[in-house]
Amino acid sequence: MKRFFRKGFQSIGFAVLCFVLAVCPVLSGNVKAAEQGSGISLELSSGFQGYVKQNEWYPVRLTLTNNTAQDLKGELVITNQSSRNGMTVDTVIPAELPRGTAIQLTASIPGDVLNKDNSSIHFYKDSFKSGKIIPIIGTSYIDVRATSSYTIGVISRDPDTLNFMPSLNQRGYDITVIPVSEKDLPDDPILLNTLRVLVINDVATADWSERKIIAVKNWVKLGGTLILSGGAGYDKTAEAFKEIAPIEATGMSSLTSADSLKGYGGTELKLDAPVAIATGKITDGIVELSEGGQALTISRKLGSGSVLSVAFDPSLAPFSTWSGSAMLWAKLLQNSLSPIQAVTSMQATNDMYWSMDSIINEFPSIKPPNFMLLMFMFIGYMIVVAPILYILLAKADRREWSWWLIPLLSVVTGFVLFFFGAEDKRNMSAHTVEIVELVGQGDAIRSGATAVFIPTGGTVKAQFDESVSIIPYANQFQNGNLALDGKTQVISIDEKTEAQWRSVPYWSTRKLWIDRRVMGEAGQIKLSYKKNSNDIEVTATNETMSDLTHVSLLINGQAQLIGDLKRGESGKATVSINNWNVSGYYSYGSSLFPNSSYRSKDEFRRERQLLDNFINRRNGGFSAPDSLVIGFSTDHEQNYKVNGSSVKSDNLKMWVQKLNGAFVDGDRAIVPAGHITPIITENNVNRMDNHGDGMYSFGEGEVVFEYMLADNEEILYDKLEIILNNGALGSNLLLSVWNETEGAWTDSVDVAADPNEYIINHQMLRMKYTIKGSADTGLPLIALEGEVKSR
Repeated sequence: MKRFFRKGFQSIGFAVLCFVLAVCPVLSGNVKAAEQGSGISLELSSGFQGYVKQNEWYPVRLTLTNNTAQDLKGELVITNQSSRNGMTVDTVIPAELPRGTAIQLTASIPGDVLNKDNSSIHFYKDSFKSGKIIPIIGTSYIDVRATSSYTIGVISRDPDTLNFMPSLNQRGYDITVIPVSEKDLPDDPILLNTLRVLVINDVATADWSERKIIAVKNWVKLGGTLILSGGAGYDKTAEAFKEIAPIEATGMSSLTSADSLKGYGGTELKLDAPVAIATGKITDGIVELSEGGQALTISRKLGSGSVLSVAFDPSLAPFSTWSGSAMLWAKLLQNSLSPIQAVTSMQATNDMYWSMDSIINEFPSIKPPNFMLLMFMFIGYMIVVAPILYILLAKADRREWSWWLIPLLSVVTGFVLFFFGAEDKRNMSAHTVEIVELVGQGDAIRSGATAVFIPTGGTVKAQFDESVSIIPYANQFQNGNLALDGKTQVISIDEKTEAQWRSVPYWSTRKLWIDRRVMGEAGQIKLSYKKNSNDIEVTATNETMSDLTHVSLLINGQAQLIGDLKRGESGKATVSINNWNVSGYYSYGSSLFPNSSYRSKDEFRRERQLLDNFINRRNGGFSAPDSLVIGFSTDHEQNYKVNGSSVKSDNLKMWVQKLNGAFVDGDRAIVPAGHITPIITENNVNRMDNHGDGMYSFGEGEVVFEYMLADNEEILYDKLEIILNNGALGSNLLLSVWNETEGAWTDSVDVAADPNEYIINHQMLRMKYTIKGSADTGLPLIALEGEVKSR
């Protein structure tokens, strides 16, 4: 008997060994790179010259060549582990690969810094579900390096254009210049977000792809800065962007002197020969820099960004060799470029991703069960089971029936209780919360989050009829290895986007962040101003596409309620010119929507959280948030389908629009104290602590800070007042103001005689604290008035 079992085990072991040896080559074919001459060759590049930014979308360009013996049709799957929540997400791109042909694809990656440990690339024949992997030849993962620099992308005839900009890094800046080509430009504007500035210099743009041109335009609206330059080549450079360029080129001229540039670059620019510059008609913009009546740079606001036309070619001498060129460009870009700010633990993020997570869990359509109804039903059950059932069975002399009637009634009652208690959870529903940032020109920037409640579980698909940049939320942080289970996938095809979840439990939610995108024809909240003594009366008119509730002015820590405004209606609020400016955390939400003592009756909980999170999303205590007018709207618009069908949806939108840099009443412009927040541009003290309430503790040294004035109107300021904010000057604290006319610092706060002596480039004031020993103080406030010049 023992010999029999011994031989049996030997036979089974031999069979298992043969099976393993037979299967191993098949299994290994799925995970190893194929031998040369088979599989799919892959070449890829990421971001711009390999640079990406954390939490900013970037493109991954893939070139695939089918080396197999047949044409292939299937899905390219890029798997990455999110740095936000640790979950594994697949980006799926359907693809057809003819044999022997190189095919180029572009994938959108949501700002994760990836390498071989947290990313992989596979090609599945037919589909991911078929499970058949075609081997990849080459690097089958994404490898990028992150930068926190201020990045300037340059498309130019001369690839060394603006290479002098990193010389400013020795003065506290952090700038990287990246050469870019037209073929590097993506079709999706959000994929340009690695770049803060895009310079197009002396290259023809007329034959560029229409999709790429539209992407650049929308990227500007999202907050980018586009620079068009080229001197004699300006006209061909701006050809594709005539619609948004500040100037329409009509000819050429010569620059024979550059005396005005000394104040910008800090050193004299001598011209050994005339310099060719483009001339033309200003279509929509403000002259930032001129010489002898000739406009050299003209800027135009576009959405949240700007377009700058430059009449000269920065890649040619003398501008390319002038020692002041870097500082000149720093001042031209001063709205977005500044030296590194001090870093504290309070520094917050500009990302609303996490803030939205808890808000979209608040499904308005899913309410707690009616407690009183359930209690009466339970009491009724007790009455039926105890006295009534007993009496009836006793009269019928059928007491033994209680053995099956009581359990039956319990089951029926339990089912009824469940049916009524889960009334709001029997059907699939959606909940979307969005922020609509109006730019005052008709367009808007739209972003937000959405959640789907799934009562039955299984496979769930959220299908959008447009291309959107979405990031799935994890139900909990996942700290593990890269998973290739395909449970969460994002699929892009034919300008449509789909999120797919597999193995979803019943009675659960799945959530998505929908990143910023341009929204056309959104309208605006039109604002007009009237000065009354020391107050400004603000009139707001709702010219958006929705009826708005709780329209309010948010300025300097105060929330002024205007009221509910239907489309076309107007309302008023009053703002004090002498409002005090403080920094730190702002709770505008609690001012507009006071907390309810009963959680179930707190109907404005979402609005309160949304407003406070948005206002404080990037406020590390260094400055007050922007002055805004806001309003709310609700609707049941179907933003997407779930599993091919429309679902009940509750939507909340918060409409946001920045107030102008100055309140304009007729031909007078007023800038109230505290309306403009200073930015620290140079920190040369041995210690700087920010208390988060507008107060700083400075050690010995110097701190330079600047105030950006209104650039939407041409204003000739005739009144300037500097107000010390929570601090006093003395032997250990000296305030200096830069006098632009004299090119020197003046140790005085009385600058009312002629404010324009101190205003740089018509839109900036510069001040400096000199500290001996130490000092606790706030940064000064400024109040301005001036005349609006006719154009």
